[in-house]
Amino acid sequence: MRCSCREGKKIASLRKNEVRELVSFLKKFPEVAGFVLELVNSFRPTEDEEKRWKRVFLSVKEMVSFSSVSLIEIERLLDLLERFFVKGSDRRRGDFLEVLISETAPFFFKERHRRLNQCRVFKGYKKISDKEIDVAFVSKNFMELHECKSNMIRQWRDPLTSKNKRGKKLLFMNELVNLCDERRVFPCCSGFEGELAVRYLKKLFDSYGINHVRPVGRKEIMGGLIDRKTEKS
Repeated sequence: MRCSCREGKKIASLRKNEVRELVSFLKKFPEVAGFVLELVNSFRPTEDEEKRWKRVFLSVKEMVSFSSVSLIEIERLLDLLERFFVKGSDRRRGDFLEVLISETAPFFFKERHRRLNQCRVFKGYKKISDKEIDVAFVSKNFMELHECKSNMIRQWRDPLTSKNKRGKKLLFMNELVNLCDERRVFPCCSGFEGELAVRYLKKLFDSYGINHVRPVGRKEIMGGLIDRKTEKS
């Protein structure tokens, strides 16, 4: 019996308003994606609007210095980031990440595939668990499964054991490699972190024997944006 992902939701429920606009902007101008993703990763729910606005201003100032995007487009991005980041919510960041992963992955295989959002894993007709997979890519030979957290460092902290919710989810994803061995499975934890944080998370996971789950950060997302732009040009 083969594993599959079912009971999914349509991505339209996530791709709304500023989320849709910001993803479209990054697909058009992937050269500024690093600045934007780092900015979104810096979000702290306890910060007031003034501090968030300062972060937006400094980030956009860097974009002006280090990118070739026109000032008209930078002004449009500034307005968009103000609405998304300064006035936005933590939930909106999560939706933004899920849509980005949906439109830039899979990262670990090249084969015709289906994408499903917020689905559950089945073995044949039997549901393996009620645990939700945020974004799944399923092909004839592969499954790439993403657990999306806009700040992975805050989410995946010690302890990561079967005695807490965080550990249970990671252990479940790790075990899918063995449960779904008729396909090659790539379980991923995805977020906005940079390479240093991704390396730290990999070592943390390994220390708990969670050695199949791959942390995915800005590098892979930015690479996916560039690849999609190249495919269209």
